[in-house]
Amino acid sequence: MRRASIIAIIAIVLVLMVLLAGCGQRVPTRNTTAKNPWGNTTPKKTTGPTGQTTVVPVTTSPFVQVTVTPGESVTPRPTGTYRSPPPVPNATANLTILDEKTLVLSWNRTAYNYNLENTPLLIEYTLTVPNISKTRVITDPVSGGDRIISITYPHPDALFEVTVKDLETNRIIAREGYGGQYDVSYSKDLWIRYPGTYYIEFFGRLVTAKVKFWGPKTTT
Repeated sequence: MRRASIIAIIAIVLVLMVLLAGCGQRVPTRNTTAKNPWGNTTPKKTTGPTGQTTVVPVTTSPFVQVTVTPGESVTPRPTGTYRSPPPVPNATANLTILDEKTLVLSWNRTAYNYNLENTPLLIEYTLTVPNISKTRVITDPVSGGDRIISITYPHPDALFEVTVKDLETNRIIAREGYGGQYDVSYSKDLWIRYPGTYYIEFFGRLVTAKVKFWGPKTTT
């Protein structure tokens, strides 16, 4: 009996040692720090406007030309009046040109993807539109004789439109243009002020567009 008691005591001691050893181990903790959604500078897959997966590669130009996705066309409306938007003083003072493009458009579309991390992005464009000249014969109200006058005006079929879509949500966040449903200003600025991956599409007819993409100057 005495021997059995000693064995039982030894067994209890061993069990307590095992339990105490287990309590000394540290349980791994989970990293609950939220990841910065705009800190990823590597290429990533995004969902395009039609649901397809688009890979944004790293190239010399940050504006990657892509296949145009199906979209709505410009609906012509009565031509607006000439006006120029008020200039923004020193709008590009702290910006630098990221890329420049000259687009000759005749019922065609050109599109680019751009991963905007350092805001803002300024899309500045200036259009060249062909003119039409016509002559008319009018009667002089004083002399009663006829005389010929010449009239020159922009081609009424000229159109231009730039559309910016968020590839994550497939929502149009900005749209501007010339002719049709827009006014007939030859130069305009389009500002994108939130980070994201964007699909930028240019559409036009009978116009040449000189486009500049502006972004923040890099600091050293």
